[in-house]
Amino acid sequence: MPAVSQTPTDVPLYTYVIASGDMRYIEINQRNLFLRHDPNVGLILRGEFPGCGAGCFADLSQVLLEYAMTCEGCKSLQEAGEYVAGFGKRLGEQLAQSLEGEIAPLAAQDRLPAALEILLKSMGVAYTGEFSPQRLAFTLERCPLCDTGSSSGMGREMEMARHGFAALCSSLVAAIASGWSVISPTRQDAEQPLLSVIVERTA
Repeated sequence: MPAVSQTPTDVPLYTYVIASGDMRYIEINQRNLFLRHDPNVGLILRGEFPGCGAGCFADLSQVLLEYAMTCEGCKSLQEAGEYVAGFGKRLGEQLAQSLEGEIAPLAAQDRLPAALEILLKSMGVAYTGEFSPQRLAFTLERCPLCDTGSSSGMGREMEMARHGFAALCSSLVAAIASGWSVISPTRQDAEQPLLSVIVERTA
């Protein structure tokens, strides 16, 4: 499958505030999400702090866990879920818009898998793909959110982060290929490790 062109952008796709993990809510920094070119894997989503270098970079797994953590102060679990889903939805829409010029030169059947691969590459996980005219299936070598949650101490946000990723996938697919739907992951899969991304043609 042809690769998307490797054009980064200096305009953030999304920005959110990171709060301290103390009992009081204290804003400690601002995370900006960019579409960047990684010399090893190509286009990726990457979180950055203003004025800070590579030591402050965050992959998509960390971004999802971080954002879920910022919702801990919500009045209810339902409200937190709505914020996380809204984050995933808006990020998917912004990514699709940013990719318009990148994937336009690709054949129509290659645009959706190229966009989904950017998400997986942004999580730093190895995967295999099986593509047909009716179905795209990516099998992940491991759950990237599980790995990052364990290493970062944000494991308690795992379910919310998976919820956010499901919303991100659904939004991206809807924006790029309206005749396709996400089969996995969905909100109902949030309690399970993220080990596959499956979309199917519905129209």
